[in-house]
Amino acid sequence: MAVVTAKSDLFRDTHGGGSLIDPLISKGRIIVATGIATNASTDENGSSYRLVELPSDCILVSGTFFDVQNWGFAQVVIGTKTDTDALVDQGRTSENIVTPIVDGDANHKLRLWETLGLSEDPGGVIALFAHAEANATGAGNMPFRIHYLYN
Repeated sequence: MAVVTAKSDLFRDTHGGGSLIDPLISKGRIIVATGIATNASTDENGSSYRLVELPSDCILVSGTFFDVQNWGFAQVVIGTKTDTDALVDQGRTSENIVTPIVDGDANHKLRLWETLGLSEDPGGVIALFAHAEANATGAGNMPFRIHYLYN
C-alpha cells in the first residue's frame, strides 16, 4: 500500500495547472429565506403558490425544509413553474417535515438548476412553486425555510 499526501477539491493543483477554486464552493455564505404559503379550502387542482425566487447558480443546503403537516393538499408537489415536481413529490402523510436536501446526498455541491434537473443554467433567478395536483382537502398552510449558499 502506498503512503499518500492528498488534498480535497478545495485546493488548487498549482503544479498541474489546475483551475481556480470556485469561490461559491470554498467561501459561499449561507443565506436563509423563510416564508409561509397558505391555501384556501376551495383551491382546486392546477393551483400554484410562488414560494421563493433563488439565484439559478446557488447551492441548496441542508436546513431547507417544508412543514407540510397543515398543508391543505394530500400531495406535496414543489418545483418550478413548468416542472411541477422537480424538487419534491410525495404524499403529505409521508412525513410532517419534508427535507429535500440531505447532507452528503446526490445534490451535494450541485447548483440549483442542476438539482432541479435542468439541462443548462438559465441564468438569473428560478422561482420555486408549490403545486396542487388535486383539489384541496381543506384550508392550510406550509411554513418553509430555504438554506442556500451564495456569494
